[in-house]
Amino acid sequence: MLFSPTNISECVREWDDLEKGYQQMQDTHRLYKQKLEEVTKLQNSCSAAIARQRKKLKELALSLKACKENQESRLSPKEKDSIAEIEESIKDKTNAFFEMEAFLPKKNGYNSSI
Repeated sequence: MLFSPTNISECVREWDDLEKGYQQMQDTHRLYKQKLEEVTKLQNSCSAAIARQRKKLKELALSLKACKENQESRLSPKEKDSIAEIEESIKDKTNAFFEMEAFLPKKNGYNSSI
């Protein structure tokens, strides 16, 4: 059952307790907003880094493909192995990006932003 003050001193004491609770709540909310801002900055930073990495990996994959097609007969076995290793690493990194993005907020599509 809820406490119901019956005289003025109990009401004042209850008010003081409520004020203390309110101050604690404000402090907690301020900390929450600060942490939320930090998390949002980290999320944006991660998303931007993933986008940059994706772009650079895509460019590198295209360059490797061109090297293979244009210089196939002149590539040494070691160079061919290097290209294959890099291509495999690009696939691994691309998969890792999907895993990382699973923990980041999804960007709103056109329809959901209306």
